[in-house]
Amino acid sequence: MDEQQQLISYFEKFRAEILEKLNCDTTTELLSEQEKVRLAHAYLDIVSEG
Repeated sequence: MDEQQQLISYFEKFRAEILEKLNCDTTTELLSEQEKVRLAHAYLDIVSEG
């Protein structure tokens, strides 16, 4: 599994927490794979700084 697939999997597993932490609309259903990767990266950056 490559890094992008791992991030997408991570995003799917922690979707609600990621969207809430990034102040995104948690009811958003349609996100592209690129958006999921971008949001997962942003979340991990915030958490690692935390």
